[in-house]
Amino acid sequence: MSKYDIIVIGGGHNGLTTATILAKKGKKVLVVEKRNVLGGIAAGEEFYPGYSTTGLLHDTSGVRPQVVKALQLEKYGLVIENNRADVTILSKDGKSVNIQSDVNATAETISNFSKNDAEAYKAYQEFLKKISKVINDLMENPPPNINIENLTMASLVVLAKKGMMLKGLGNKTMMELLKVAPMSVADFLNEKFETDFLKAGIAAPAIYGSYAGPWSAYSTINLMLWECASRSYIKGGPQALVDALLKAAIQAGVEIHTGAEVEKILLDTDGVVKGVKLVGGEEILSTKVAASCTPKETFLNLFDDFELEYELDYWIDKIRSRGTTAKVNLAINTLVQLNDQTVEFARTGNSFDEMEKAFDPVKYKEVTDAPFLDIHIPTYNNPSLAPDGHSVVSVQVHQIPYNFEAGWSEEAKKKLGEDVLKELDIYSTGLSKSVVGMEVLSPADFEERYTLTEGHIYHGEHFVDQLITRPIPACSRYTTPVSGLYLCGSGSHPGGGITCMPGYLSAKMILKNN
Repeated sequence: MSKYDIIVIGGGHNGLTTATILAKKGKKVLVVEKRNVLGGIAAGEEFYPGYSTTGLLHDTSGVRPQVVKALQLEKYGLVIENNRADVTILSKDGKSVNIQSDVNATAETISNFSKNDAEAYKAYQEFLKKISKVINDLMENPPPNINIENLTMASLVVLAKKGMMLKGLGNKTMMELLKVAPMSVADFLNEKFETDFLKAGIAAPAIYGSYAGPWSAYSTINLMLWECASRSYIKGGPQALVDALLKAAIQAGVEIHTGAEVEKILLDTDGVVKGVKLVGGEEILSTKVAASCTPKETFLNLFDDFELEYELDYWIDKIRSRGTTAKVNLAINTLVQLNDQTVEFARTGNSFDEMEKAFDPVKYKEVTDAPFLDIHIPTYNNPSLAPDGHSVVSVQVHQIPYNFEAGWSEEAKKKLGEDVLKELDIYSTGLSKSVVGMEVLSPADFEERYTLTEGHIYHGEHFVDQLITRPIPACSRYTTPVSGLYLCGSGSHPGGGITCMPGYLSAKMILKNN
């Protein structure tokens, strides 16, 4: 029977990150992946003959440089642009604004619609620049120990340093940050800008993956976190990251088994981890397991009933993970323009009222017929993903409920695809007539294909109570009440998206404890 120093459940970007860091420190590491392809939601896949995506998610701007450096990913072919990718905010009336990493160039474009908004955008970016050090310090380090019963002098020093960093912003900036953090993103941006479609486009990342609309309290926090963390992007998208991570893992000596679904995490008579049992009956031994799957999948599905303490099961069950994102992949037989521009990334939304109306049906388990979209055209930079002269259009569709009352039948998914095409035709006349193939993935499909609990792309909602002590206080620092079990996925600090940070910080904690 095989035995390893540590078994990592899940071969997504976080699982591969954890495994590689541990292997580079001399640990014997095994990654077991349920699917036959690695990468999880970062995996690019062919969805129609001759047409491929670069991953379920689009945004690679949050991949942290310290992870790239620690794993030497550039040595394995990763190409990083040290600025955010341009994103075009689309208006239904044919207007658009190209948000660039160059603040002055962006402001000049905005001035075509509003001189006030151009100046407001500069001020907005200046505020973000001031607070980014504090925000990124929180998101790039393990969460502080705030358990009063176990506070050590080292924990108190960490908390004091974070308090001093906040104070170091100066009273004006500190008070502004404390004021805006609890606000709805609509209220926050309405104070700064006047152009509706610009406000909607800037706000969009705060709503992606959230059970929330623009008028929901605390949604500004999500915008601040995204704005401050987004500083670069990966050429080739999430799949390029997976390719580099796989090469780094193999070089470090990580053993990888695909098509290996974990049925159960094994415990000894003292309740200590002793390995995993795969579907089919094979048992693999290890005194440590790191799970990159969702917290609910880990604790509620990979242990026998009544095997864990009731309190742990209770709080894990309370994690909110209501999926609100679907995906539509389009194979197009021509080159695509949006609002008469050739773009790689684009967002729709048009106004806070339209975004809120798209969210309203979610509360009642219904589906809007006018969703707002996060659009990626990966063939803009990688034409090999489609036949010559053709395009792939990858669309994240937001405010689409996992628990759709009518159920996610093939007919329901076809209707969603048609609604997305109707929206896209607003920005690219006749695009729907150029479609040669389409794949529609509902949140229920995400759960089935990627083992995402309730189809949630971030393994759990990004709201303040699930960010500070993520996923629950007893598991907030990657360790768990189950001796030998660690968490290393997006359900842990600092949260979801393509960042590699949960995997990186979890590996550091595992090494620290051993």
